[in-house]
Amino acid sequence: MKVWGREIGAGVIVVACLSGCGGGGSSDTVIPGFSTPDKAVTIRFNAVVGNEIAACNTDYELVGTAGSTIQFKDFRLFVTRIRLVTSGGEEVPVTLDTTDWQAQDVALLDYEDATGLCTGTQEINGSVTGTVPDNGQTFNAIRFTVGVPESINHTEQNSVSPFNVTNLNWGWTNGYKFMRIDIPDWNMHLGATGCAANAQSVVECTNSNRPEIELFGFDPDLNAVQLDYAALVQESNVSANINGAAGCMSGVDDTDCVEIFTQLGLNLASGENDNVLSQTVFSVAP
Repeated sequence: MKVWGREIGAGVIVVACLSGCGGGGSSDTVIPGFSTPDKAVTIRFNAVVGNEIAACNTDYELVGTAGSTIQFKDFRLFVTRIRLVTSGGEEVPVTLDTTDWQAQDVALLDYEDATGLCTGTQEINGSVTGTVPDNGQTFNAIRFTVGVPESINHTEQNSVSPFNVTNLNWGWTNGYKFMRIDIPDWNMHLGATGCAANAQSVVECTNSNRPEIELFGFDPDLNAVQLDYAALVQESNVSANINGAAGCMSGVDDTDCVEIFTQLGLNLASGENDNVLSQTVFSVAP
């Protein structure tokens, strides 16, 4: 019998058998009272426009209420608080790896590659990696938040990737653009609004504007999360601006934001998730 041990965090030891352990098998055996090992997970996030993959330097037709033909100038977003849900309804947080795309429980998804009208960077990222406790459970749902947590949204982290992407920062007071999807003359910037610093330099915002997404029928080994720009602007005319800044910049008085926020399940007036609304932008894909 061959036996070895390995540390899983401080003071945690797992013993496993390669052979000769009463029937064999290679599964780890956990000593009672000790933590379970971790399992690596990769969660794919696909960006699409209807049935087409979203990319720079590509024309997309029949978009929005005016049936516009568009190209992307930018397509990025932050996600945080990713949780997988077991078939028994238990919510299991995903501990994100620290990489150039991920830090402090935040991941940047980037679909622009500096081609065509896009002027960002060549590097793209459409997945999130991390770990969950390996209890042998199966998952059938995913929950996550679009945005950057309030606790770090107003913190200057110019040397920490992925927070050092300057054109996703609205400045110290307003924090980060949680989602930025731009086309010519019509931008969609989602972020906290009504932000102001008090005498102690603590920033508070009246409108959080962080969509909470829940998708059922999701298995990280089989499925991807799909983000559909066509669904986001399905009730918007992206060839005309109604008022305010071009497109939707998250302002409570910006009429162009009414339908955008509705598709994200957000109440534009309060910036909170509205249980009456059903988000249509994110779905489960093979």
